[in-house]
Amino acid sequence: MIVVLTGILNLTSCVVADMDSTNHTSVPWIQVFQKVDSTGQTNSHERKEALYSCGVDRRENLDDKNWGLNTVYKNQTIEEMMERKDRVISCMKSKGYQVYGFEQCGPLKAPSGLCPN
Repeated sequence: MIVVLTGILNLTSCVVADMDSTNHTSVPWIQVFQKVDSTGQTNSHERKEALYSCGVDRRENLDDKNWGLNTVYKNQTIEEMMERKDRVISCMKSKGYQVYGFEQCGPLKAPSGLCPN
């Protein structure tokens, strides 16, 4: 009986080991856009201007950690949001930006170094 309880306790501790939600907090959306020739040192002002010229509304606060291209605006369908997102990403790539996935940037707690700014 003690062996069974020890096994259950060991199994439980393995499952609960990574309950710290900050381990999974992603970088802000804006940081996934990095200039190809200066990844990790992308000029944030130039990046914002590039995003605005690619169709992001200038009223958007790109410094807000909640900003992202996955926002569905009022009177907009999910399909329209996806088209807008694809259009902005394509435009940014045409301007010389690499668009990293959140997993490539790493969580805020353990960043990869690709998306620091």
